[in-house]
Amino acid sequence: MRDVRARDQRSDDTRMLDEFTEGARAPRRGPQGSGMRDVVADANDLGSATRSARRSQAQDFPDQRGPAPYSYDESAEEAGRYQPNDRPRARIQSRDEPETAKRGFPLKTAIAVCVGIIAIGGAIWGGPKAYSLIKSLTTKPAQQQTDTAPKDASGTRPKITDRVGQPGSQQIAPVAQRVVLYDEDPSAPQGKQYVGSVIWRTESVKVPAGQPPDIGVRADIDIPERKIKMSLSIRRNTDASLPASHTAELTFVLPPDFGTTIANVPGVLMKSNEQARGTPLAGLAVKVTDGFFLVGLSNVEADKARNLQLLKERSWFDIPLVYANQRRSIIAIEKGAPGERAFNEAFTAWGQ
Repeated sequence: MRDVRARDQRSDDTRMLDEFTEGARAPRRGPQGSGMRDVVADANDLGSATRSARRSQAQDFPDQRGPAPYSYDESAEEAGRYQPNDRPRARIQSRDEPETAKRGFPLKTAIAVCVGIIAIGGAIWGGPKAYSLIKSLTTKPAQQQTDTAPKDASGTRPKITDRVGQPGSQQIAPVAQRVVLYDEDPSAPQGKQYVGSVIWRTESVKVPAGQPPDIGVRADIDIPERKIKMSLSIRRNTDASLPASHTAELTFVLPPDFGTTIANVPGVLMKSNEQARGTPLAGLAVKVTDGFFLVGLSNVEADKARNLQLLKERSWFDIPLVYANQRRSIIAIEKGAPGERAFNEAFTAWGQ
């Protein structure tokens, strides 16, 4: 009987142990029909309870070594909420405050710098010109005083002596006038023309001893295409043994290959223009040597007066030529303004 009870007792103990074991294992398996969602919720509740307990412990028993780092069971954001904030927070700038730190180069300073650069450049570029202008303004009165013609003792200015026909006038630069050579040519009924030039001037004339100095009119002619050079010199006759009022000396220089020579110069003619027919001066022409001819103007009072009138009023000379081969030519010479000036000066000196 005792054995039966002992065996029953062991059976009861064994059954209680099995029930305790099954009861302890039952929560781990979870109730019948529970899913993963309930397990995750239970795990979150367990974590929250653990964190709450640790925060209470930290508040009741603070660590003297300083703030401890956050727990590996907590997230960084959650732990940072409970850390002491010893560092000062960054100041958040208000939208209404002016952004002085971000402001660029001041506008007024930039304008001032530009104005200064322009002023310096203008001074460098316009300085010499301004100096020259000021200098010219300051020196102009002195120049005017220097250029002003001095007055004589009577207080009047001296007369201008460079007028046409006045002796002692200043020499004016010679200006070439027109010359045309008309050559007779059997192959050309109208003849051939060769254009040249002439320079008019006055010159001093040799006079016999005991007589005052005298001047004459000289013309230097050049015809490049025919290579002919000629000079015409008109003077007042001072030789009493020669019955002439004036003389005209004609000198010709011909090239070696000209083919002929000048045999005769019939006389001198005057005309109003290049195309007009010439009027001869009263006189006599003679050949002195080859290339040199002398024309003596008539000393008769009527002829003399007429010759002077033609010389003063007509603007062109005609010099007819006769070659040794019997061909003929005419050299037309323009007086122009230089010729008129030379003749007027000579006639004034001659008292005519």
